[in-house]
Order: sequence, then C-alpha cells, then structure tokens
Amino acid sequence: MINRYELKARVYPSVITLLPIIIVGLYFSIDYQNIYSLIGGLGLTTILTFVLGQLGRDKGKKSEKRLWNEWGGAPSTQILRFSDKSLTKYLKKDIHTKMADSTGIGFENMKSLERKNPEKADNIYETWCHKLRSLTRDTAKYKLLFNENINYGFRRNLWALKVPAIIFITVGVLIILLSEYYSNIKMFNLTSGAIISLSLLGILLVFWIFIIKKSWIKTVAFAYAKRLVESYDTT
Repeated sequence: MINRYELKARVYPSVITLLPIIIVGLYFSIDYQNIYSLIGGLGLTTILTFVLGQLGRDKGKKSEKRLWNEWGGAPSTQILRFSDKSLTKYLKKDIHTKMADSTGIGFENMKSLERKNPEKADNIYETWCHKLRSLTRDTAKYKLLFNENINYGFRRNLWALKVPAIIFITVGVLIILLSEYYSNIKMFNLTSGAIISLSLLGILLVFWIFIIKKSWIKTVAFAYAKRLVESYDTT
C-alpha cells in the first residue's frame, strides 16, 4: 500500500505533470464521444504517473545538491551555522552542546572553527542532521516534521518535472489547434471544447512558469530544516 509521503511527494507531482495529457484526452473524448479513448488514455496515464514519479524523485534528488550550492549549503547545515540568524544564539548554543554530546562529534568553539575551517564545521553539522533524521522517523511522534518533509518533497519533485510538463502543454496545444484546423478548415473557428481545453492548458502553463520556481522550494526547504533542527530536544 502506498504511504502518505509516496502519494503526496511523488505521485501528486506526476499527476499534475500529466494534466495536459488528460486535458487533451478529454478534449478528444468529448469532441468525438468516444469513451473508449478516455478509458485507454487514463490507463496510459496510470503507467506514466508511476514512471514520472520515479523520474521526478531521481531528478529531484540530483537537482537538490545544485539548489543547495546556490543557496549556500544544505538548509539544515546553514541553520546550524553561527553566521545564520534563523535561531537565537542561546538556542543555537544549546543545540550545539546537546548534539555534540549525543554524537560525540563537535568542538567547544564551533564558531571559531567555522571561521578557520568552514568545510570541517559543515561536515560536523551534516553529521548532526543525519543523526536527527535517523531519530525522527516516527511519523506519528514527529507529525509536524513529517508534514514539512512532504511539502518539501512535493515542491522539489514538481520543480524537477517542470521541463517535461511545459513540453506536454506545448504539444497538447499544438494537437488541439491542428485538430481544430483540419476539422473546421478555418483556423480560428474553434469549438467550445477546444476553447475550454486551451484555456485550461494556458492556466497550467502560467502555473508552471510563474509559480514553480526555486524560491518556491526554498521556503519549505528552510521550514523543514528549522523544524528538524528544533527537534533536537525531543529525540
């Protein structure tokens, strides 16, 4: 049985990506009253959803490191740095003390280490975060953290599928326009079904271009990272 993370972070992005294919399938089904085409189209969509879900996850994970490099490091690592102001200095000092004690890794003066050897400091912070993730896998106990992780996975994987989605939309528009042209001879004599379908594809295109951006992922990435780091006192 599919779990909630798999459904929302991997399947949902794939379904949204495949909406242009579904819209085109509905256009032809309504236009020609051929219900078999719709059923067949949905069967194909199910297969494509699974395939795209896997591709989206893989591409999302590969793109993740590139995003982190652009942002200045992994969000959870950044939050643990003394140069970051997401947390108060008192809370950060407490986190550092307890994480160093629980992992046996860390130095008394991490602030000085950040200046002298930032790479080494980041490696220590990454180790702490890995420890936190392994201790917070209980989704019932850490429900808020789990929800933030789902939000991050959903947006990251959706962004990873942006190019295929725009290609599907473009091809869908061309298919509908060509169908209308050859069916009605006159290019601009569009049927109501075509107008509705093209309008929906236009809305999807705006969504992918203006909403699905790196900054859209960054917001939830840091929200998840902050929630993860703040769980240090409950593990």
